Amino acid sequence: MLAALKVASLKYPALSGFTLLELVVTLAVMAVLGTLALPSLGQRVDRARLAGAAEGLAADIAEARFEAARLGRSLHVQARDGTDWCWSVANAPGCGCAAAQACQLKTVRASDHPGVRLLESFSLQLHPGGEADIHPARLEGRRGERLRVTMTPLGRTRICSEGADEASAARGYPPC
Repeated sequence: MLAALKVASLKYPALSGFTLLELVVTLAVMAVLGTLALPSLGQRVDRARLAGAAEGLAADIAEARFEAARLGRSLHVQARDGTDWCWSVANAPGCGCAAAQACQLKTVRASDHPGVRLLESFSLQLHPGGEADIHPARLEGRRGERLRVTMTPLGRTRICSEGADEASAARGYPPC
């Protein structure tokens, strides 16, 4: 009988695992670490949304400038501010982005970039020779961070940060 007991104990060793107290402590530590990391993650998401909107606008302006030169006619970028802001690239002046129109080549709306706000309306004409009316576009994130999209005198788009604090430098954009 003793031999059978030894064989049974070899087959089924004592179950090892975590106690309820160990699991509760582990979950509490993970919850504390999660609450510490959550605000940082939210800031990173907000910055990425702001950067995405600014880079999208800069790319649309650069592409419209190229297309104006390629087609040999002026193209227009118009933006409307407000809660339902938008911008459009169009082949006719005055072709705004409020409603879909045949003259629009591309339209971007506020719903495409949640948490980002266009601070002021603007109208930009891109001439076939590469010149353009230079007007900066200013975008603001949910936490008040601002990026400015401008064109250099040579016609290149540039994104800069309105503010020289550490948070702006962390985005990787030079101060304006």
